[in-house]
Amino acid sequence: MNRPHYQVLCTWGLSGVARLGIAPDVYIWVDSLSESSENVPETDELAGSGRVLLSSLTDAFAVADWVADLQIELQQRLCVLVVCAGAETHNIADQLAAGAVIERLAQRGLDAMSPEAAVANAAFVQLRNATSHLISASEAWTNSTASHVALTVDESIKTDQVRILR
Repeated sequence: MNRPHYQVLCTWGLSGVARLGIAPDVYIWVDSLSESSENVPETDELAGSGRVLLSSLTDAFAVADWVADLQIELQQRLCVLVVCAGAETHNIADQLAAGAVIERLAQRGLDAMSPEAAVANAAFVQLRNATSHLISASEAWTNSTASHVALTVDESIKTDQVRILR
């Protein structure tokens, strides 16, 4: 498997993961509008033995902090692949949530990002104050059943609450 020169990458769905052809140290599966784990891939669908974390907009900073803490613990540069779950619809909720994760990773020093990660990051940074409105007005929100999903980053969520699949 390839080792990219970017530390943080971003793609859409399992098809994007397959196109990249890498085995990162950490996968972050971002699904902002699902209230369950129904859209989560089987871990054997993801190359390598890297850790697999679940994220939404709400826990984006906690997930990024977990990854940054892991990098410090292992004392090695990690490769992180942020995957937007809503690939079929280009779900902006997932893109903004991915951007929130990537922004926090950058704040914590993991800032060598691919162009795709940079775009998600810039979208979140520039639109942070409008995130909840944009998501609630989006086609994906209109077509979802996620009426109880929080539409903001909750900075009080701690790393011990991060959902880890592998």
